[in-house]
Amino acid sequence: MQKNIKLWSNIMLIGAAFIWGTQVVFQKIAATEIGPSSFYGLRCMMGVFTLSIISLVMEMRTRSVEKQQGIPHVKKDKRYYKRLFTIAPLCVLSNILGNTMVQAGLAYVPAAKAAFLNSIYIIFVPIMSWIVYKNRTSVFTWIGTIIAVVGLYFLCMTESFTVAPGDLIILAATVFFALHITLIAKFVHEFVGIHFSMVEFTAGSILCLLYGVLFEDLQMSQIIEVMPSVLYCGIGGIGICYALQVTAQKYTDPTVAALLMSLESVFAAFAGYIFLHERFTGREFLGIVLILIAVILAQLPPLNEIKAKLTALRQR
Repeated sequence: MQKNIKLWSNIMLIGAAFIWGTQVVFQKIAATEIGPSSFYGLRCMMGVFTLSIISLVMEMRTRSVEKQQGIPHVKKDKRYYKRLFTIAPLCVLSNILGNTMVQAGLAYVPAAKAAFLNSIYIIFVPIMSWIVYKNRTSVFTWIGTIIAVVGLYFLCMTESFTVAPGDLIILAATVFFALHITLIAKFVHEFVGIHFSMVEFTAGSILCLLYGVLFEDLQMSQIIEVMPSVLYCGIGGIGICYALQVTAQKYTDPTVAALLMSLESVFAAFAGYIFLHERFTGREFLGIVLILIAVILAQLPPLNEIKAKLTALRQR
């Protein structure tokens, strides 16, 4: 039974990685039709709608279980909501910057290449956590960082030794994604995860749509044009993927979960190849392989944890 739960959890994480990877195709299409802030605002709005339904279902299920087991329902106090509505909107700023920069970069960068560049944030997270919170960083992270730099050279540097502006925009976005995850790691334990996400995405939607109306000349015709992309990236990329992730990670190993979710960039490469007819040169393909290796290495636990697990397995 336990093995079946882990198997289905891993399948759910692969499903989330598939949606995240393939949504890059829709983002690429939308990048030429609407401003980056406007698109992210619409995507957040659809995501909040989906998460609201998921939250309602989860709440009804929880209360049903509590009623059956005779457990009294405990409501959150005012202090909880005050902290929630203070911290979540602050965290969303780094997320907005990261997502809008990726969306802007997609106007100039192939979807698959953008996905692999974006995956670099996984390496920056433990490094930033080490800088901000003095958390110990695995030796694999430092090795992965070196390999990633080499991979970026092959993926981004042209024969004239220059980096395209779109590449730089997406690489800069990864720093904001890493900052966002680092901030969440500090505060998220105080809140119910789905509550935090709903407030964060609501704030993101309001801020981005306001910016879109004021500075990107957002029009109803544009909204209608990009609605398929909004639906896929909002309902799928935010709502469904979040539900799959938070459910599956309860029953699988964190390292395995991280490795499975890193398949996002692989799915993005296949989606770009199939739907957008994107091709890589041999040089770029080598860079992609190196970045993928770096991402996997960065998610491995410290050596002492690996040794401890191996010792425990031998003693069984």
